[in-house]
Amino acid sequence: MQTAIVAYFVFALFKYRIAVLLLAPLGLFLVEFPVMDGQVFSVFDVCCIGLTALLPFKTNFISKLKTYPFLVPSICVLISYCVTNVLAEAHWPSTIFVFNTIYVYPFIVWCVLDTKKDVKWLLGGFIAFFSFCAIYALVELALDQNIIIENLQMKYLVNENVINYTEVRFGFKRLQSIFCTPMSMGLAMSAFAYVLYEKYKTLVQKDFLMFCLIILCFALPWLSGARSVFLAAIVIMFPVLRTIFKSGSFVLLKIALVGGAIFWGGAWVMTLVDSFVHSDTAVTGSSLDMRLMQFAVIVPFFLNSPIWGNGYAYTWTFVKAVDKDLLGAESIWLQVLVDFGILGAIAYIVCIVSMYKNLTRYRKDGKFLPLAVILGYTMSTFLGLELNFFFILCMILIKNYQWEDEEREAEKLEEEKSEEASDKSLAKTN
Repeated sequence: MQTAIVAYFVFALFKYRIAVLLLAPLGLFLVEFPVMDGQVFSVFDVCCIGLTALLPFKTNFISKLKTYPFLVPSICVLISYCVTNVLAEAHWPSTIFVFNTIYVYPFIVWCVLDTKKDVKWLLGGFIAFFSFCAIYALVELALDQNIIIENLQMKYLVNENVINYTEVRFGFKRLQSIFCTPMSMGLAMSAFAYVLYEKYKTLVQKDFLMFCLIILCFALPWLSGARSVFLAAIVIMFPVLRTIFKSGSFVLLKIALVGGAIFWGGAWVMTLVDSFVHSDTAVTGSSLDMRLMQFAVIVPFFLNSPIWGNGYAYTWTFVKAVDKDLLGAESIWLQVLVDFGILGAIAYIVCIVSMYKNLTRYRKDGKFLPLAVILGYTMSTFLGLELNFFFILCMILIKNYQWEDEEREAEKLEEEKSEEASDKSLAKTN
């Protein structure tokens, strides 16, 4: 791993822009690999530190601060981290690495995301990554086994966040592809499918392979077996389905698809609905009683330091060791309130609100992505999947929306000029 990191740094010295853009999709996998055995820092973390060190020499980052859409939430999180480190238990090295990976790295991406070619590179990297993930998920489904995750664990190459799920839920093995957990795969694929769909709509010549990838990334999360993913996926898919069914074309085909889905998948859907209504008995996994128990576990630790929390990773290093009923702390709020208190919770809310405002500024349907993210993270834990991924997806959408609006405005001006010219020519003729 150390050799690979050195090679990446050398590459970044000469091709900084490409190195930054390629790390965005690869980071979803590299986050699983520790730099050295027993360390909490991943290869992704170290690569991000290297890119940050090179940032002043490779970009004009000061000017980019003015246009960065997530500057305010990043500052809020930084203040939260600093206050907690000063007034509670200090973990400066860990918080510096975490802050750099989750909040500074997206800014680095923004600094190199200048042209359509840059966005094409970034989106192309994500397309290649998720194409592999989707194809391998189908292999996992066919084999009923995750060979890659099994081998990585057997060779002790990945960290403890990577869990090989062999459980069958809702009639299928829980798919996770090369992600840490099925939940991470499901939410990541759903979010990317929405971004790719927004790009697909603007294509003059539709790409069939892109269409297939969109379908797979929308469908495979339903085989993750995670109800938090199902709810998030429904929210993300809502504007897509609404657009499809509002269209007057292929009416008979749409009716046939809906009828077929009800006929063939009706029993599965009823089982799924029953798992929400009767979470204690319908399926294994998180139940309402378990979630209430986890909340009861964290209450005294939260009340011990409600404003700025107890310190970074306090939930995992202390609370879980004291009370095993915490299990996986099935909500981001359990972790944030214990570790960073109300100040940290406010900073996290600012991050989601910032995503909401930046997307809805260009498209009303942009609200569904941040709503799905907060819904998913409220209901579960997504190991290896952080806000940096969603910030970068939002930046792709923002850039594409900006260019689309500019092109429409240019076309509108061109039409007005041509109309004026034709009016003048008619006036001269008369």
